[in-house]
Amino acid sequence: MKSLAQFFRTRKTALIISSVYVGAGTLAVYSLYPDDPTFGEWSLYIIIGTFPVTFISFMYRYVEADAFFGVLMIQFIMFVITFLVLSLFIRNKYEN
Repeated sequence: MKSLAQFFRTRKTALIISSVYVGAGTLAVYSLYPDDPTFGEWSLYIIIGTFPVTFISFMYRYVEADAFFGVLMIQFIMFVITFLVLSLFIRNKYEN
């Protein structure tokens, strides 16, 4: 039986990794258009790096340029999925 500290350690690591990864992708999606306050050339590189979690948001933002809430909801769902998948992978690593 695994300890409680190990359980929280795996979840904390997955939470930090998924927060940074999906958070960077979300910021990049919000920086696509020249009218955006954080617009920059850097956003293309971040979107390419976080493509698995930003693909749907990128397409949605491309169709609806002012749809910030929709992008936020899509990214939240992607965050939950990423967190759960990472938790499983990290948990398996600690069990072996």
